[in-house]
Amino acid sequence: MDKAYDRTWRHGILKDLFNIGLRGNLPIFIKNFLRTRTFQVRVGDMSLDEFYQQEGVPQGSFLSATLFIIKINDIIKQLSPYVHGSLYVDDFQIHCAGTDMSFVVRQIQTAIARISEWADKNGFVFSVNKTKCMHFCRRRGIHADPEILINGNVIPVVSEEKFLGVLLHQKLTFRPHVSNLKKKCNKSLVLLKVLSSKSCGADYDTLLKNYRALVLSKLDYCSIVYGSAAKTVL
Repeated sequence: MDKAYDRTWRHGILKDLFNIGLRGNLPIFIKNFLRTRTFQVRVGDMSLDEFYQQEGVPQGSFLSATLFIIKINDIIKQLSPYVHGSLYVDDFQIHCAGTDMSFVVRQIQTAIARISEWADKNGFVFSVNKTKCMHFCRRRGIHADPEILINGNVIPVVSEEKFLGVLLHQKLTFRPHVSNLKKKCNKSLVLLKVLSSKSCGADYDTLLKNYRALVLSKLDYCSIVYGSAAKTVL
């Protein structure tokens, strides 16, 4: 999404809250929370005029993230039974599997048309520059890379792309992700070596807590995904 928080439709948020059964004083509080928002640019001692923010949710507020998620959740419902997707705040991916590339492209293109129509009605805009396409296939040369359009622009096909912290490769070997993960962990191990100095190092419990926070947390994150890599990679 392009400027997702700034483009969130306020009336749409209140409508969605009403549809899920929210009544009483809380919707009134949320309405007052969203409206009458102004912003001003200041350079040194010079201030420009105040501008009224007609749409969007205030950034930096926990409530804003919750309201944004409520508003954008319906985008998943626009997908057909053949196309699946996952949504994490404003990071959205859709995928379709099959042996017939023309069928896959047709289904993905139809899904993009439907979610683009939904986005137009709800005030969201997809970021063309941030949109990428990946063709997952372990067999070489069977299918040509798909040509999929968004807003009249061809989505570039890439061999590697990071999604929610996981570096994906078109062959699904997870070798690039594991290599990158190893570099991050090695940097953390340098700090642990300093903390484990015999002369002035930390005690066992402190070292263990630091290891869990700096190293183990990185290894555990999405291990259920990259854990399917070959044993030689791991």
